Amino acid sequence: MKYLKSWLQDYIVDTLPENEVIAEALNKKAFEVEDIICIIGDTVFDIKVLPNRAHDALGHRGMAREICADLGYTFKDDKRITKNYKVNGTFYDTTVETPHVVIGDEKACTRFMSMRIDNVSVSESPKWLKDRLAALDKRSINNIVDATNYVQFSLNKPMHAYDARSVQGAITARFARAQETLTTLDDKELKLTTKTLVIADDEKVLGLAGVKGGKFSGVMSDTTSIILESANFMPTLIRTTAQEYDIRTDASKRFENGITNSLVEEGLYMTANIIKELCAEAKASDVVDVYPKHDEPFVLRVARNDINAVLGTEYTDKAIQETFSRLSFTFTVAADGVYDIVVPVERLDIRIKEDIAEEVGRIIGYDALTPVLPQLTRRGLLNKRMHYENKVRELLIAQGFSEIMTYTFGDEGEVNLVKGLADDKEKLRKSLGKGVLTSFSLNLHNAPLLGQNIIKLFEIGNVFTHDKESRHLAIALDDGAKKSSFVEQADMLLASIKRTLNVTSLEYATVSTKPYVIEIDFDTLIASLPEPRTYETPSFASLPVVTYTSVSPYPFIARDIAMWVSDSTTWESIRTLCTQVGNALVTRIDLFDTFEKSVEGIKKTSYAFRLVFQSKEKTLTDEDVNTMMEPYYQALKAKGYEIR
Repeated sequence: MKYLKSWLQDYIVDTLPENEVIAEALNKKAFEVEDIICIIGDTVFDIKVLPNRAHDALGHRGMAREICADLGYTFKDDKRITKNYKVNGTFYDTTVETPHVVIGDEKACTRFMSMRIDNVSVSESPKWLKDRLAALDKRSINNIVDATNYVQFSLNKPMHAYDARSVQGAITARFARAQETLTTLDDKELKLTTKTLVIADDEKVLGLAGVKGGKFSGVMSDTTSIILESANFMPTLIRTTAQEYDIRTDASKRFENGITNSLVEEGLYMTANIIKELCAEAKASDVVDVYPKHDEPFVLRVARNDINAVLGTEYTDKAIQETFSRLSFTFTVAADGVYDIVVPVERLDIRIKEDIAEEVGRIIGYDALTPVLPQLTRRGLLNKRMHYENKVRELLIAQGFSEIMTYTFGDEGEVNLVKGLADDKEKLRKSLGKGVLTSFSLNLHNAPLLGQNIIKLFEIGNVFTHDKESRHLAIALDDGAKKSSFVEQADMLLASIKRTLNVTSLEYATVSTKPYVIEIDFDTLIASLPEPRTYETPSFASLPVVTYTSVSPYPFIARDIAMWVSDSTTWESIRTLCTQVGNALVTRIDLFDTFEKSVEGIKKTSYAFRLVFQSKEKTLTDEDVNTMMEPYYQALKAKGYEIR
């Protein structure tokens, strides 16, 4: 964004230094100054602001506050952001009709303020206003619209003005209805969807909320009464709308990154006061403020030791407190160096103690830090969730389970992706169950190729709801036995997990009964468990090295052979005989059943085994495999074995 030096100076008591000093301070401590443009009698700074600071720094006031913190200057606020500002006589008049405002969805629109202003005179803007907008490469339209744009670039708060004649009834923030349309200010005809947040009156849509106004409700040359809109919207909705209709505006850029609700009030009063400056006869109504859920001050507790631990420093309380003052943080401090910091409302990027440490580090200066590599081993840092996950992994692997990882994306869930990866991957999963069942089915189909008679799987992964992201554990098993058998096995397994984690209760949901699949909220399960104190190397960390080979893209065919042999004949000798036949397409020879019986006093053994055929060059047919089976039958019969 571009910032005018004289505009920044309006918010700073001290005289700003040379351009290079400002640029150096910002480059070292906050942002990247991409260009310095000298214009007649002034300077424009082109500064790159990343999304984490778009909440406050995409306006001149926010950037000026940052410069004050970087250089140790005194910040000066604009008196026009309050109702008490007096200019050109009495402004508020109870005879002016107050607008009626409605919020249709409190999550979509978090605050909406409005007022009506009569006796305005739409004309060309004064030179100071046109020059300031021109310095930012913004075209002057008229004094009313320019006033709203001026506030946007001053406070980082988009504003909008409607011709009061075009508004019928209440102004409502709601979702568009089916078949509704809107013609934008630039004559673009839009067919709206029911997921589009709009501003509407009782009869029609007035504009795309937070993005762009409509053509037929804008300020005209003969407008004498206006209605000001100052609102705040859910960032994701604004971004979705801007993408849906391919409309990017200065307003949408600010709303989609998120701004504080306090700017709604400041933006409304500043806009109204500037209009009063420009239109001396203007009269304003009372203000309507629809604010469903008031924001509470965000207080963050952080200790001096925490800050120094993150930065690797030994800063004193004095140095830290001076930094907080430069950042306009109000705070209280306890005797043990613990601070309760009231975070400025615009700084939505400060929410955890590491954010505070970063602020201290950058304001004092990164050049004052001595780089120190963290003293880590290959084990890394202790992590509670990983610690207890490994305990469960160790238990399950010891009991013959294999861990799987399935897709996080699917076609079932509460949370939609803005741009799905595919038709069946448009949502974030809310359960592990479907992925585990799909994996189980694939493993069951390939069991002969894998040489598996019993399928046991588990997965530990994240699931998502509108409210939170949590970690779940899903366990699947099916050994072909009766349902009661694997239910008993699962009960025994759950008892083992309880003993391993030292918990007294374990709640689970049954996803499927065949195969038997259960799912556990792992985060809830371990919530009350203590933090680990030492690193424990799991036994599976030293499992033998696994080698992998490419899998044939062609299907396999299995053939079973059962036969009677003498009691002295071993399975190993039969396997060796089959191997000597030497068919390169036999990928596995597995014994799957053995039993003995006596016939007329002679003990006999029955071996049932499976040969798996697969080619890497083509799909085998039954005829192909039947032909390949003959040498095996002949070799076994030649030994006197009785094929069953």
